[in-house]
Amino acid sequence: MNTDQLDQLKSKYCEYIIDGMDMDCLIQMCYDLLMNEYEKCSEEDIKQEILDLYDQEVLEELTNS
Repeated sequence: MNTDQLDQLKSKYCEYIIDGMDMDCLIQMCYDLLMNEYEKCSEEDIKQEILDLYDQEVLEELTNS
């Protein structure tokens, strides 16, 4: 199997898995993937990402709740 064929297999497999999931499973998977990445972030990293993607108001809302 060459690289393109392997990439196509991986893509089809991902689609197969997703097609078999309900919305609750998709939400949980998304949450788990995001938390896995954000666990690696420092406080400053996560705050900066929130500011970059959203704004100060969202950061304050998230830190005050």
